[in-house]
Amino acid sequence: MRDAGRVARPRGLLPRLIATGGTDVLGRLLETEPADQEIRDELITMLVAGHETTATGLAWAFERLVRMPEVMRRLPDDEPCLDAVVKEVLRVRPVVHEAPRLLDAPLEPGDHEIPAGWYAGPYIPLVHHDPAAFPEPAEIRPERFLEGRQSRSWMPFGGGRRFCVGARPALLEMRVIIREVLHRLELTAPGQGPEARRLKNVTLAPAKLMRVIARARTPARTA
Repeated sequence: MRDAGRVARPRGLLPRLIATGGTDVLGRLLETEPADQEIRDELITMLVAGHETTATGLAWAFERLVRMPEVMRRLPDDEPCLDAVVKEVLRVRPVVHEAPRLLDAPLEPGDHEIPAGWYAGPYIPLVHHDPAAFPEPAEIRPERFLEGRQSRSWMPFGGGRRFCVGARPALLEMRVIIREVLHRLELTAPGQGPEARRLKNVTLAPAKLMRVIARARTPARTA
């Protein structure tokens, strides 16, 4: 794989990235000089992990948005509101439900002791519905993320040193896709209750398919 960077005019995106180096994930991997198979495995892991989780996040975003038409109408042209809606959706419907850590020393939360060598971590849906961190947690209120500093209790991507490296690309991808869909389509979901959750692989996904009616938006005519 690294040999691709030695040709005079590398063809294709991956050979060009290898030839020029950089500070992205691929560049960092190449700096450590792992075997080509290790590089491939790491890149495939990031691609697959980012696909299912982001797709599930988008499913929840549209499932929530069709129940909030007044908010949905604002999103294509209101970037701060769109960002806040994405974050609030990931609060009420986190895609990943836990972020375990392997303890290298005993941990004593309250009156309990967890020995070294065990896994421990927060159950993210419970943290996201803690009224001390998010007042009226059952309500969808995007303005939570427009009112100032973001709570550290918001952890759909984990936290600390193990914070997901794909968080920014995932949030960007969700914003771009939601904006483009809502620019082109008007979405409604007639008379359906909230979608239940089910565990699918490592994600909390919608339990069933829901019916959404999509109508093409008519471009505004100019005089």
